[in-house]
Amino acid sequence: MNKLTSRTGTIVSAFAMMLALRAEPVKVIFDTDMLTDFDDVGALACLHALADAGECEILATVSCTRGNASVGAVEIINRYYGRPDIPVGAPKGIGVLGAFAGAEAKVDPTSPLGERVGHDGGHYKYRKLLADYPGWYRYADSDDAPDANEVYRKALAAQPDGSVVICSVGFLTNIRRLLETQPDSISPLDGMSLVAKKVKRWVAMACRYPKGKEYNSRWDAESSRIALERWPTPVVFSDWSYGFDIFAGRALAESDCSVRNPVRDVFSGNIPSRDEVRRDPAKWLLSCYGMGGRSSWDETAVLAAVRGETSYFNIAHGTYRMVGNDGTNEWAPSEGGPHIRITEKLAKAEVGRMIDELICRPPAKSGKAKGMTE
Repeated sequence: MNKLTSRTGTIVSAFAMMLALRAEPVKVIFDTDMLTDFDDVGALACLHALADAGECEILATVSCTRGNASVGAVEIINRYYGRPDIPVGAPKGIGVLGAFAGAEAKVDPTSPLGERVGHDGGHYKYRKLLADYPGWYRYADSDDAPDANEVYRKALAAQPDGSVVICSVGFLTNIRRLLETQPDSISPLDGMSLVAKKVKRWVAMACRYPKGKEYNSRWDAESSRIALERWPTPVVFSDWSYGFDIFAGRALAESDCSVRNPVRDVFSGNIPSRDEVRRDPAKWLLSCYGMGGRSSWDETAVLAAVRGETSYFNIAHGTYRMVGNDGTNEWAPSEGGPHIRITEKLAKAEVGRMIDELICRPPAKSGKAKGMTE
């Protein structure tokens, strides 16, 4: 376990006391790509740690990519935290396919791993999880998982009105597909109406301030355009510009490895050593690494989703929109805009330490899942 500064500990303790007064945990649907980067893993770990503390309830965990190991990776992390029954799903028919954004074919998650740098374009880390944790997942191939539309609609329909927070840290494919769903046996409402009735807010890790081609919003640009234009409830953005210089994960990567931990495995296998960063910090910063670990875009989205966008952040009002057809986005500030982007209030180093504290927490459920030590 990493050592937090006394200031961070005080902040965390004060916030925990405030959260203890909350009547109900935040109901969260988590939407991730689990494709090449691994802040998704840190974000899901943070979400489980917050669920262990009673701050949130995880309704579903869906992948926004298909034809890869993304759903199986999500299931492994859910199982590690003692929640193997959380519903999972993946998109059908559209969206990013295979091992990396722009790939033209699916990757077989069960094929031999081969070299670390090869045809799987950074998705190796998730294929390796499946190889290292056999029996911890149901869907080696995300194409075999339930349709994310069905998972979303069931989760939303079962909840009280205005109670659900959607936290997306990947492409906006599922968000667009949900809005386009029609009435069915799950709910008499179409997607737009169901979202408007059930969703309190959507927190998205997407877009770049003030303009750019951010990864999550770029690679399914048509879905991004539709989702950003049509979403009927408030949207909060933890954008690339906020999270890129918040570093976390090294504390876990360098922690005790005597107990199996898939989250630590991913971080320890992908964060450059301290010596490497010291030798050329500018180079590693360009690759979004620092002494603290990896940039924490997705983890900050989870903090905003569960603890609120004004908990540790300042906010700015306006509109994020897609421009043209090449995946470029831009921010248009306006007091009456439908979107909120978080900006710095608490020092970013403190936010990084807070994320580390959550990622390093062991699962609260002592029994976890059968086979944990196998």
